[in-house]
Amino acid sequence: MKFVEKIRDTFSGFSPTNNILVNKKEWNTMMGNVNAMIKTDDGYGNEQAFGRPSLTNVMMDTPTGGKLPLWRITPLRMYEMSENIAELRTIHEAIQREMFRNGLEVRPKYKYRCDICLKQFKNKPTIKYVPMEQMGKSKTKDDEMLKCDECENEDPKKFSKPKPEGRVILQTLLDRPVNNNDQTLKTLGRQYERHLDIMDQGYSLFLKDYIIGELKTPDPETGATKEIKSWKFSELMSLSPIQTAFIANNDGRLGYDSQNNPKWICPNYLHRDKILEKPVCDKCGCKALNAIIEINSVPFGYPVTDAKLMWYARGEVIFTAGKYYPDMLYGNSPINAIWRKAMSLFHQDEYVWKYFDKDRPPKSILGIASRNYETAQSFMDKQKQGARADPFMPRPILVNTDNISQAMQYIDLTPNFKELELTELRSELRQIIGAIYGLQPINSGEQGGGGLGDGSLQLTLSNRTIKTMQRFLNENYFHKVSIMMEVYDWEIVLVDSEEIDKLRDEQIRGVQIENASKMYQMGFDVWTDGDNNLQFSQYPNPERQQQMNGMGSNVKQGNLDKTKKTTPKSEQSTNFDGEPLNNSPSDVGGAGEGSPSSGFSLSKKSMPEKPKRIRKAKIKYDGNERTIEVIDDE
Repeated sequence: MKFVEKIRDTFSGFSPTNNILVNKKEWNTMMGNVNAMIKTDDGYGNEQAFGRPSLTNVMMDTPTGGKLPLWRITPLRMYEMSENIAELRTIHEAIQREMFRNGLEVRPKYKYRCDICLKQFKNKPTIKYVPMEQMGKSKTKDDEMLKCDECENEDPKKFSKPKPEGRVILQTLLDRPVNNNDQTLKTLGRQYERHLDIMDQGYSLFLKDYIIGELKTPDPETGATKEIKSWKFSELMSLSPIQTAFIANNDGRLGYDSQNNPKWICPNYLHRDKILEKPVCDKCGCKALNAIIEINSVPFGYPVTDAKLMWYARGEVIFTAGKYYPDMLYGNSPINAIWRKAMSLFHQDEYVWKYFDKDRPPKSILGIASRNYETAQSFMDKQKQGARADPFMPRPILVNTDNISQAMQYIDLTPNFKELELTELRSELRQIIGAIYGLQPINSGEQGGGGLGDGSLQLTLSNRTIKTMQRFLNENYFHKVSIMMEVYDWEIVLVDSEEIDKLRDEQIRGVQIENASKMYQMGFDVWTDGDNNLQFSQYPNPERQQQMNGMGSNVKQGNLDKTKKTTPKSEQSTNFDGEPLNNSPSDVGGAGEGSPSSGFSLSKKSMPEKPKRIRKAKIKYDGNERTIEVIDDE
């Protein structure tokens, strides 16, 4: 009976309207795609993954599943403005020059790391005080006395240090060319930063030479007979945002088209002439990779029907979607907000250029009133011949009039740049454009005045902007390069643009040490943690207070009222400027050497002491003879 009820409950919700019979081969293909996506995309299959909202910006789909934004200004136009408008190019060049002025370096991310809570330490987190002569002399890892202040881990085997092999890999990448064009990593970083400043998005291609091996048995889900065993680094190069598009669905999830179908590519670059619909290559049988980037051989939007396309997977591309205006797929270039101001400056330069070039208008007009046109015309021809020799001469023009008062007129056509106020207008436009990028007028070559126009203050504000941009590029480009090379404990970073930052840090450190010394003198415990930060105990150390009391402190143990004033007398106090004590002239050793003339006549200090003589005398008292001392004044 229970079996019948189970069958009835199973088919009670069955309805022909929401079910369909499919071919078994198509079903296996669909399930293979789903299982492959679960392996390659952690978010696929999660119920929350399909709860994404749609993209806020309107996108245009490419025939192969790419997503392109509707640009207000075409990317090609943005690059032309950056290259041809002096104000924009000055800003972009100043940013790159200051960011890369001191070059790149490889440094460890930490000195020690706790493997339990993953806290990173800049210094060795020792349990207790270790003399300097014993630092770094532990023979084995078990001899090191380490302690994590977060999880209280004291097992030295559960602490790790950066591996030297990682530094060798990154230093080699930094010292040698990274592609066939002899470009260095510093050059690629400058290109990446340039794309971010112009288009607010950057792409870099990380090419790999895949080592593909045979599978013992075909994959039951995809039917693949080969897979990637390992890879070697081949090249690192920059990609132009003009020719790059993301493959994404309407929710912005990478690797899908608008119909939520995954897009696949073969690891072999020679087999990437088309997008695969299944997670296996139909030419070599290798497991496919999920494509997220589409590269066009010509800029998108050009009427080219046979443009060459290329696709790349997630582990082959470094990208940043927005530096000034971050978004899911594409950033928003600052040029969109300032292109009118930039074009105004461009046309002003063009106007001044044409004024001084051959296309300039005549300097002036000379109007001559006459009724004899032939004679005047002959005169004009002669004047034109003279104008060819001297282009700045006034131009004669005939005016037919009977009014003698208007027989001759002179009209000056020379523009008055002072009345146009171009200097003030151009300065304001430059200031607004620079403010969008976080730079000050001094970066454009303008001299500062007082207040916010002070040159030192402008340099301080500009240095803050450059330091922020350096940190952004370290995190979004050089850090990703290290991850691509599978180095996780070393990093490539830009050296700070200003050495004054180091001086400021040392000054702050000096003030911290001074405060720590005062806390120690008050009886508090002072120590440094693994990050080289000074730490203080919450309450004074009783043992140190007793030691301080035993060394002559006037504070009695347990009784703060019985204190002895130790302040020196006002006459004996110093000014701490290297001056001697303030002695009075009447004091012995003073200016007057105790002379009455140097002090008040009735003062005892003004009278010198008379010398005294001590003699012994014998006397008899009660029949006994005694010896006494007698003091006689001279």
